Amino acid sequence: MSAAGCQTYGEAAGLGAGVGAVTGAIIGNQSGNALAGAAIGAVAGGVVGLIAHDIKARKDKSQQETAQAHNYQPQQGEMLSLDRTEVMPNPVRPGEMFTGSVTYALLGVGGGVQVTESRQLLRGDQVIADVSSQSFTRADGTWVSTQEIRMPSDSRPGQYTLVTSVRTAKSAISGRAQFAVANL
Repeated sequence: MSAAGCQTYGEAAGLGAGVGAVTGAIIGNQSGNALAGAAIGAVAGGVVGLIAHDIKARKDKSQQETAQAHNYQPQQGEMLSLDRTEVMPNPVRPGEMFTGSVTYALLGVGGGVQVTESRQLLRGDQVIADVSSQSFTRADGTWVSTQEIRMPSDSRPGQYTLVTSVRTAKSAISGRAQFAVANL
């Protein structure tokens, strides 16, 4: 299993703040206020960086169990199917950790294929953050993939959605898990 772009909480926050500050300074300079632009960019970049954590996955069912559960026949070729997505706990408080989980079936790839898992955090239709996008080699079976995420401490109460997408070169699926952010 190979992962690309794994960072720890602190590294991701620092990198996000740094990139945000540079971007904000450029934008601020164009509008005549580089210092304010840098400050806004650092805060925005830091919030995005705060929520990136490593993805952990385990094979939940064998190829045979997965094929039986999905009435899969080998002549179907590659099959990628979403079983479930969820967020735990629900509700979440600003600044607290939660776990986003996706369970999916992958068949017809034999010993393995490159799979990319991506997660986005939304409030309504607005993307709050691109949480992660990492690639792995996955074999036939049912996979459970989880990621711990820290809710930004300045999050407003309300309904949020964690969107998880899984794709191979031939197939793609996407699932949405809604959850609430409660008052402190």
